[in-house]
Amino acid sequence: MRTVLSIFKSDIGSLSRRFFALAIIVAISVLPALYAWVNIFANANPYANTGEIQIAVASLDPGLDLEDGTHINMAEEVFEDLRTSDKIGWQFPESAEEAVEGVRSGKYYAAVIFEDNFTYNMYHFEQALLDDKAPLTYYENQKRNAIAPKITETAATTLQQSIKT
Repeated sequence: MRTVLSIFKSDIGSLSRRFFALAIIVAISVLPALYAWVNIFANANPYANTGEIQIAVASLDPGLDLEDGTHINMAEEVFEDLRTSDKIGWQFPESAEEAVEGVRSGKYYAAVIFEDNFTYNMYHFEQALLDDKAPLTYYENQKRNAIAPKITETAATTLQQSIKT
């Protein structure tokens, strides 16, 4: 053990006289730890700031006139609920085309489009079963961020579940 300690002592002594060798040893020792700490800190809780993730919501749904003369639009009712939510940054562009273009350009991480049969299918269950066209269309930009597509998909699924209930 004394031999090992004497070799270690002589190595430390010779390193202290050579600045560049000491700098390289310190860099090799410290830089990987700094890199790991920064990555762990950055990815510690990626779901904490989901309110910053912008998802566009637009509607092609004209609504439905009921037999008693009232006009109802289920997409607008869903929009009112989404406007009060702060868990996701819901955005409400003027048109569905603007929402889809925003996803393609990278302005939004995703878009949910309420199709023109949404309210009708909500009130006519049998027709909803026979209708080939889905009442919701989901678009996502997978290139913008690595984690965002998972979050936006979860948000869209949650939105669909809340609509079903």
